Amino acid sequence: MKYLFLSLILFFFIAPLQAQDTSPKLVIKPTLILQLWGTYTDGQKLYTPDNQQFESVDNRLNFSLHRTRAGIKGTYGDRWVYDFTASLDFIGQDVLSGNVGGFNNTASPRFRIWNALVQHKLSEKSEALYWTIGFFTPLMSRESITSPFKVGSFEKAWSQNYIRRHVTGTGPGRILGNNIGGFFKGENGKLAFDYNLGVWNPRLIGFNGNSAGRKFSPLLTYRLAVHIGDAEFKKYSRGLSFNHKGQRNGATLAISGSRQGESDLWEENTAFGADLLANFGPLNLSGEWMQLKRENGTLSSTATTGFIKAGYYLPLDNGKELEPVLAYVFFDGPLDARGQADAASLGTFAGTDNYFEITLNYYVSSKVRLSLAYTLRNGDEGDTAPTAVNNNYFQQGSVGTVQRGNYLGFGLLFSI
Repeated sequence: MKYLFLSLILFFFIAPLQAQDTSPKLVIKPTLILQLWGTYTDGQKLYTPDNQQFESVDNRLNFSLHRTRAGIKGTYGDRWVYDFTASLDFIGQDVLSGNVGGFNNTASPRFRIWNALVQHKLSEKSEALYWTIGFFTPLMSRESITSPFKVGSFEKAWSQNYIRRHVTGTGPGRILGNNIGGFFKGENGKLAFDYNLGVWNPRLIGFNGNSAGRKFSPLLTYRLAVHIGDAEFKKYSRGLSFNHKGQRNGATLAISGSRQGESDLWEENTAFGADLLANFGPLNLSGEWMQLKRENGTLSSTATTGFIKAGYYLPLDNGKELEPVLAYVFFDGPLDARGQADAASLGTFAGTDNYFEITLNYYVSSKVRLSLAYTLRNGDEGDTAPTAVNNNYFQQGSVGTVQRGNYLGFGLLFSI
């Protein structure tokens, strides 16, 4: 009886283990990324309503936890992928520093959900059809869907902020929706295509942010890309990179955009543009141009935004890596009084905002990167008062109207 009892115990322990061997395997990978910044700003100005002019503020050294990502990612079997990531950003940021961004300086800084999604490969043997559902960024615009830790430049081009706010209403750009995408590669291996088509919740503006309002139209997005030469990736990917570390000789050209029909705020809200990534061994080039348009009756507002980047990958004899990167980022909105009035009525952007950035990245390892950068900023309010201009050069949350200064930046990027 004793041996029978022991045999039964062994059976109940071993049988589930044997069953697990034939069932899909669950892989859980914890993630943590810290982006710490130090900046020194000069030339920042603050608008004072009393005398209706800009006045200089003190130059300042500021340390901040610019971005944090923490969560779990992984797979279930060969065809399911999941991602649950939280963010903790802008801690310690002085709102009178020259760099753009929010602030998170309460006694207990706020976490927020960054991604919460599940992806399924619908065809077991083909990369042609993937379904992604959850809370994430609509798959349009190269810079918007490239991780800020893979863009090469010190800061992610703030053109993506204009695009996200125009399309989704928020800077993080995360909303609930579905995306169908896929990847095709030609037989000769030198021509490939990928696509993404999405249907998303529209901006929830009514009933305390819990409804689209009385009028409803879903947000539709798309991105179609062709890869010439070496493909940008070997299988379907939602995320993109800038630096392929000398391993790619090829170019990717894409068009992308969005459309939302009638809502309580507009009759039509659209975005359309093109983007490029070209990697020629150690030389990396990328760029994007996008038109943002909003209409309601006789009111119409059109703006353009984008960037150009050039970088060079240089492996060193000691096993480390250098990457100098030049970036020019622009936003061009209405400058005339009528166009700016229409933009204000439609709740969209006006004036101009552009900056030039030079960055030197030093890769200590695949997990640690040091960056040194200088950013030179410029903007134009056009024909109206600067207080009426909605763009990132003139507006700063919790402060009001500013003229952004230039800044020297030092960054540490750490990931596991």
